[in-house]
Amino acid sequence: MNPLLASAHRDVLSAPTPDNAASRDGLINELQSRGRAAVGAKSWMDAKMLYEKAIEVIESNSATDTPNEKLAMFSGNLSLVLRNMGEFEDARKAATKSTKADANYVKGWWRLGQALSGLKRSEDALEAMQQAKSLDPTNKALMKECDKLVKQVEEDKRLMEAMEVEETDPAAVVDEKKKTVTKTEAPPPKKAKPVTTAAKTTTATKTTTTTKDSENIFTKSDAVRGYKIVNGKKTSYFHNELSEEAKTLIGDIAPKKLENVEAVKTKTTEGTSAWNQAGTWEEKNVTSWADESLRKQIEMTTFVFPDSSPAPGALVTIQKVIKLNGHASVAQVRGKKRYIYEYSAELEWQLEDATNGMKCVGKVKIHDIDGTVELGEGYEQDGFTIDETSDNSVRPLVDRFVQRGGFKDSLNNSIDDWVRLFKETY
Repeated sequence: MNPLLASAHRDVLSAPTPDNAASRDGLINELQSRGRAAVGAKSWMDAKMLYEKAIEVIESNSATDTPNEKLAMFSGNLSLVLRNMGEFEDARKAATKSTKADANYVKGWWRLGQALSGLKRSEDALEAMQQAKSLDPTNKALMKECDKLVKQVEEDKRLMEAMEVEETDPAAVVDEKKKTVTKTEAPPPKKAKPVTTAAKTTTATKTTTTTKDSENIFTKSDAVRGYKIVNGKKTSYFHNELSEEAKTLIGDIAPKKLENVEAVKTKTTEGTSAWNQAGTWEEKNVTSWADESLRKQIEMTTFVFPDSSPAPGALVTIQKVIKLNGHASVAQVRGKKRYIYEYSAELEWQLEDATNGMKCVGKVKIHDIDGTVELGEGYEQDGFTIDETSDNSVRPLVDRFVQRGGFKDSLNNSIDDWVRLFKETY
């Protein structure tokens, strides 16, 4: 069966590519939103078709020899989906397309490394991960991935060396099969079970008696149909006559009118409505709560320069959240909760050091605050600017401790804390 026909996203998947830029952007944004929701719900086939459609729309109106950030992002997301579906070679191809579309896209190299690791190409995977790490050297999750792959490469080398020794010197390998001789013994004969003739005799006697008693009641065909005699009456073979003791144990089973209707109402699964007793799919919009709580969490972000820095004690804070766009919901899918959220933000930051009167103000944008980013992985930040500064000599400090590390890590941690709060609250 064609998966497109069974998909709930047929309207956008079968939509023709628009002729004008505004309509194309609207379709791409809709595909992106639905793709993220599908990834959050682990609906991998839907996510695959949505991302493939987005790539098709983008490629229909972009030159293949120019960098394309959106093409890189969608190709990287498609690689993530394919890897979760076990299609590692296709995931590698999608990730490669991502790196070609934008060589500075960290997640493109990250996805390529993950796909190559799934293909057991550890050296190539390590090379891709190191490229991602060079673009984002302070990313702790990338550091862990690189360390893991370094160990895997060393292990693969040891195995290859052991195989080369075995091929060049077969005598060095001990054949355990020659050392051990297993004798197969015939199993002891089974003892014949004694045949009890008394039971057969009793059964035969009962059958004969019943036949004689009922020969005047049954017709020739009744015996074939499966009738029997109960209390002198002919009835079905499957009729069960209860004894007095059994009737006492069962009690009165006749239908009775319900007096207390509330006591027998159907209990629903926690988090689902009465109409959704099966708990198949139910979604609750929590955007209002998410907007307020995420804004507060981001505004609380701070970073203090360490004592080893040129400006110990300098403080970086969020002055205000300029823009916060997105939505959040909680879905109940077959008894399991799915947390669906998608946000982007534009923030105004401030660096201040009262000791020497240093002060800087600027902006930063964060994209893809959604379920495709795992905790600790970090959120993509761009559009970093320095709008005001008391001294141009502090720009290297801002680059080291605000844009690339320190404050950036604190901001990522704040968003991770909000994700945890979201899951604890709902």
